[in-house]
Formats: sequence, C-alpha cells, structure tokens
Amino acid sequence: MLQVSQPFDVIVVGAGTAGVPAAVAAAERGLHVALVEAAGDIGGTLVLSGGSISAAGTPMQNAAGVEDSTDKHFADALRINHGTGDHVLLRAWIDRAAGMIDWLLDHGWTCTPFEPVFAPEHDLYTTPRTYRSTEQGFSLIGAYRNALAPLVDSGKIEIFLNTRVRDLIVEDGVAKGVIATCGDATVELHGRAVILTTGGFSGSADHWQKIHGINPLRYHIDTVVGDGMDMATAAGGATWYEDTLLPSFGGTRNLNAPASAWMHSVINPLVRPPWEIYVNSDGDRFMPEDEGIIDQRERAIMRQPGWTFWVIYDEKARRESPALFKWEPEQLEELFAGQDTDYVRADSIADMALRCGLPVDRLNATIDLYNRGQAVGSDMLRRQHMPSPVAEGPFYAVRHYGFSICCYPGIRVDHDLRVVDREGRPIAGLYAAGEAIGIGFLGHGFLSGGIVSSAVTLGLRLGREVLA
Repeated sequence: MLQVSQPFDVIVVGAGTAGVPAAVAAAERGLHVALVEAAGDIGGTLVLSGGSISAAGTPMQNAAGVEDSTDKHFADALRINHGTGDHVLLRAWIDRAAGMIDWLLDHGWTCTPFEPVFAPEHDLYTTPRTYRSTEQGFSLIGAYRNALAPLVDSGKIEIFLNTRVRDLIVEDGVAKGVIATCGDATVELHGRAVILTTGGFSGSADHWQKIHGINPLRYHIDTVVGDGMDMATAAGGATWYEDTLLPSFGGTRNLNAPASAWMHSVINPLVRPPWEIYVNSDGDRFMPEDEGIIDQRERAIMRQPGWTFWVIYDEKARRESPALFKWEPEQLEELFAGQDTDYVRADSIADMALRCGLPVDRLNATIDLYNRGQAVGSDMLRRQHMPSPVAEGPFYAVRHYGFSICCYPGIRVDHDLRVVDREGRPIAGLYAAGEAIGIGFLGHGFLSGGIVSSAVTLGLRLGREVLA
C-alpha cells in the first residue's frame, strides 16, 4: 500500500538529539516540517546519554562568576583533540553553543547543579564549562517535547513515528523526498529539503566490521544502524573519518543483559585512585593504572587484543579500598558466584589465571614484579599510587572492555552542513547533522559534553538556515 502525503518544506529524518531542534527551528520560521522517526517515540540515543553539555559564555557561568569565552573553549578543544577534526565546523558549534543553552533553558531544560563543572570522565577543560542535565538525556527529551507541542498542535510539524526511511527520492541530482515504511504501509513524503539526523551506526555489527574491521561492545539502540549513511552514499554522498576511532575505557558487561557495555566500575584515577592492576590477554600489565590522562588510557586499551583487559585485585583491596563497583554487594556476589566468565574469584593466582584463560607463569611473573616494585615504591611503569601488594587470597579478576558509545565516521558535509560527494560538491536539497555526520569533525579525542552539545547546536543551525 502506497501512501503519498502532501508536500512539505522540510523533511527531517530522525527525531533525536539533532533532529528535533532542526525540526523545531525550521517550523518556527513558518516552514511545514515532517519529522520522521523509526522508533515509537522521540529522543533517539538521548535515552542512553548522560546528557552532559558544554558551552562557553552561558548564564550558568555568569551566575557562578566564571570568566570564559569561545576563544578559550576552542583553544581547549584543539589541545584535547591534538589539533585534529574540522576546525571550521568545530568553531561553528563552539560559537553557537551558548545560544543553544538559552534555547534549551527557554524550553524547560535544567541542569544540576546550576553551574558549570569539570568533568573527570574526559580530559579536563581549563575552565569549568560542562553542564549536567538534571535527569541525564531525559531532561533534553522533556525540553524537546515542550518545544514540539505547540508546533504539532498548529500543524507546522507532523510527526511520523514507527516510520523507517528506506530511500531518498533524488531527481536530477536534487533530494526531493523520502520513501519510508510504517508497518505494512509504504509512505512517500515529498519536500524541498531533506535533513538526515538518523544517528550513527552503533547498532550495526556489519557497519562496524566493514568500516573498522572489529565489532566491540557497543552501547546503542536498535534503530540506530547507519540508515542515514547508507542513504546518503546511495545518493552519491561521501563519508569521512573512517580512519578515526577511539573507545571509551573500562566498561563491563551488564548483568543478565545483552552484550552492551557501560561504566559499572570506578576505575578513573581522578575519581578513585587504583588499588588494582590491569593485565591484557598475555598476562602483562600495559599501562600505569593511575595514568591520569584519559586520552592515554583510551589509546592504551585500543592497542590490546580485543580491546579487553582484566582488573585484578586481592582480598585486602576488596576489604579496605574505596568501592571499585557501583553495584550493591549482593549483586556483585551474585556475579562472582555465578556462571559469568567475566567475573573470577580464586584461592590462588594460578587458579585465577587458568579460569581467566591467562598464561599462568606470565601472570605470576607480572604480579611478582608489581609486588617487588610496590615494596620499594618504584614501579617499572612509573605508577605512583601503590597502597598494597596483590598478595592476600582470595584473588579477584573482572574482565573490562574498551567500548563504543558513538561513531567517529559519518556522512561527509561541507561547512553549511550540506551533504557532499567525493569531490566535495554538495547534493542539492540534502543536509545532515548530529551523529549522522559522525563525531570525527570534533577531533580525534573526546571533548567533555561535546557530542550532545554539538548535535543540538548544529541541528538548531540547520533548522534556522535551511531554505533561507
């Protein structure tokens, strides 16, 4: 069954972090907008997001007496990402980010505390400019609902949920609509411009294998599978940043959940100095466990086979150290007593090595070397915080992973967010923003609050400029 709708001015594909701001901003200019979403509700990957946002020159900084500027923000970004990324798009986000914060505040978004903070999960800015959404990503979704409601009621925006766009309609090199499926129905929507805000490809093992040659643990939702990238390339568009990749450090698999990863242990030395040692699949330590540069930690795990390592500690550390895990003791005991092979408790180093699949002699030697250095306060890897040897049984080992929460590659765009071909020529009527264009333009490193902030900001920019 084919349903052909009335023409729209703008069709936004994906009602997530960038898509909703783009649709709202376009509709507020009087454009008739179709907002098409594969899932049953708006929000996209915001349901998984911590909702951290960064921006310079905001009301929160002003209220806290924090002096900041977009120049300082930009300089910090280039320091953290080692001068990589697309500096023009990076600056385009940073220069508009404070206005984006105003837009969110106008629609009911809140952050707690109501002041900028330093965010230790990433390398630190020189100035506090990260804002913690009160209810993580759901705070943004709430603001999005507030922004959408009057525009939907007035008919300026029509939302199509459970509707997955399969193809672009391109005529004479111009994007003029989309073809989507909703249940058994095929829906054809026509418009003067199409904006792809479909997210990345985190949910697609095939895309990961094809682009990066690996399939790591991925924190994702099932509807974000690279549809935008596939449609753009089918229409002649190019991709970029395929050679850029960086995992997050030290996730653990969820209890009784599919193989997705998140941070259930506190192994950031800026938050909790380590008592444990880290060993790779060869039984070797591969970094000083108290390395405080987050970027160095992430690159260290990327060099290990399978992006995995074991966190090893003894009974004294379990008893006396600050809590390593965020789980309740009963849940942690269930893990060690159960069948999950990522959690091993053993009476001897040799038995632990066998159960972890590690070479016994190598692991014994690794722990002996660490203990010798700990006794005299001189570690071979230059670790500084060594409160105790690994010596008192029982011994514990928990497998940790480098994991993905985002995609660096994406649809290539120009500095006006127009989708371009391999020669850099724009495809008329076709635009993209958010993780659909990848986060590679932000540089080869993680900027605190940058992924969400840039997606909202550039989504707003597109909605305000498209068809202008």
